[in-house]
Order: sequence, then structure tokens, then C-alpha cells
Amino acid sequence: FRGDYTVDEFIDVIEGNRKYMRCLYCVNKVDTISVGELDRLARLNDTVVISAHWKMNLDYLLEKMWTYLDCVRLYTKPRGKRPDFSDPVVVPRGTTILDLCNRIHRDFAKRFKTANVWGTSAKHVPQSVSIKHVLQDEDVVQLMTKAGK
Repeated sequence: FRGDYTVDEFIDVIEGNRKYMRCLYCVNKVDTISVGELDRLARLNDTVVISAHWKMNLDYLLEKMWTYLDCVRLYTKPRGKRPDFSDPVVVPRGTTILDLCNRIHRDFAKRFKTANVWGTSAKHVPQSVSIKHVLQDEDVVQLMTKAGK
């Protein structure tokens, strides 16, 4: 622990209970500034320039937010029905089937039998996977549980 640290950084290391996340600065109303100033702001690290009034660059902001949050969208598929692509389950990247089961209902993990996965994490479509399978963005998951109580 060598270096020039602040008191807050020292306390953070000692206590170990803080987690720092990257920050994304969103500069709005860029339609009211000069092109030179816009160019300068756009080149800053961790910064996105937008104009909400003109709906300019909002798609890029959304893309950057997904990148910074490092989340994935999963879609569940009930047996015999189509997946509902309008309502994803948003989870951190690296989420497993076990994590998804616990997020949906606490009994799912206990009663888990197998899962079918469609998407980029599957080797073939659909792939029957175990509870340790790591899911990727926009995977479709069908969870199978054991019958019983």
C-alpha cells in the first residue's frame, strides 16, 4: 500500500465494504453550444454528449449505459409458449442458471431439473444445460423443475 492516497481511500481499503463503479457523464443541451465546444466535450473520457430536445445521440447514450453497467438481458420462455421479448430479466454479466433461478423464486433452485437455452451461450439450439451454465446477452431460457411440493 504505497502511494499518495487520501484519508477516504485509506479507510475504504481498511473497511473493504465499498465498491466503486465507473461514471458516465451525460452532457445535455449540446444544441445550444458552439461546434468547437461540442467537439471538446465529446472527446472527454467517460462522456456522452446529447440533445434531449432534438433527440440527438440518445441511441449512443443507451449503448454506452449498457456497456458501463455490464448487464445482460435474458428472456424467459414458459413451456409450450413463445418467449416474451418485451419484458427482459436484466442481470449482471456472468449470471448463471442458478442465479436466474434464485432471482425468479427461491424454490426454483431447489426444484431445478434442467434448462433449455436458445442464444449465443448455447452450442446448438436449443441446448439443455446444467445449473452452472453462464448466460449471455439476449439468451432465451426455459427452466424445467421437478414435480412435487
